[in-house]
Amino acid sequence: MATITTTAITGITMVSRKSFNFALYRKLVYNQLINIKRTFMTRRGIFANLLFLFSALVLVEEAFAGAWTVPKHKVWAEYYMKWNYAKEEFTIEGKRKILSTAEKNARSQEFVMEPKIEYGLRDDLNLLFGLEYKESHYKEYGRQLAWGDFARKNHGITNVKFGAKYRLLENPVVLSVQGRIFIYPGYGIYHGDDPAYTNQPSIGKGDDAFELRALIGKKFDINVPFWAEAKLPCYVGAETGYRWRNRHVANDIPYFVEAGFWPVNWLLIKSEIDGYKYHGGTGSIRESYGIWRIGGVWEIFGDSVLREGNKLFNIEFQYGMTVWGKSTTAYQEWVLKAQAQF
Repeated sequence: MATITTTAITGITMVSRKSFNFALYRKLVYNQLINIKRTFMTRRGIFANLLFLFSALVLVEEAFAGAWTVPKHKVWAEYYMKWNYAKEEFTIEGKRKILSTAEKNARSQEFVMEPKIEYGLRDDLNLLFGLEYKESHYKEYGRQLAWGDFARKNHGITNVKFGAKYRLLENPVVLSVQGRIFIYPGYGIYHGDDPAYTNQPSIGKGDDAFELRALIGKKFDINVPFWAEAKLPCYVGAETGYRWRNRHVANDIPYFVEAGFWPVNWLLIKSEIDGYKYHGGTGSIRESYGIWRIGGVWEIFGDSVLREGNKLFNIEFQYGMTVWGKSTTAYQEWVLKAQAQF
């Protein structure tokens, strides 16, 4: 029988098992593979399925995020997928309005996926990489028959990301600094003679950027009311900094706050606020937004020995919505992540 304990790591969980049934683990992951195959067996879902299979074969290890760093010579990997849906947008004044006009009944949909890698060059120094792909669709459902259909689409690699994270402190809080470079590769600009790509929806601002962030996190236990011996594992984390952007896009200030707790030792419940606020006077193309998310992290497999690189595999699901913004779409979103270390 496995003995399980938990330790919180900003958005990522580590579970200690003094004895582990490898046959049971492989069976659980196999069942997860079958479910994902049935649900997402599309061309763009193949890579995600391969990632799950790879994780089962190599016995993925401990995962880290936020202010925490990956141990030396370890690799943390995340496969991130997001589906967005909207029928409203925010004006430059921050007011909500419907997309296009009421009679056109327009809808905007977006699919984003991004594999992310973090490599431990040292215990306190990590190298970062990400590759973002985005697909955007716009359609007007309420048009009169005489007008004809109006549907547009766009897709492409929107960001190549390189960076580094350096941990300054471990106690009494974890404190790190992070720098990232965002390179726009130019995809999604022109797709030949396909009329669906004429006046295509945006998949980005087309700019390159450099961002600096400070990240802080703390894990702790709190007493459970009316149960003197019970402890509830919790964590909090926060990030902020500055992003410099080119091609007339305004610089902006990132902000991120999250918190979570473990009601049971295999499930993390978490919520977060994530966004950017543009810096006035730094560019003519401006956008600000704040997204609220809530969700859970299911611990498929893991070990709580901090920074020793033992085994872990997580599945995370979130629901989110844009709660405020300026010059941005008022999306609702559904997020699915697979997180591992090897």
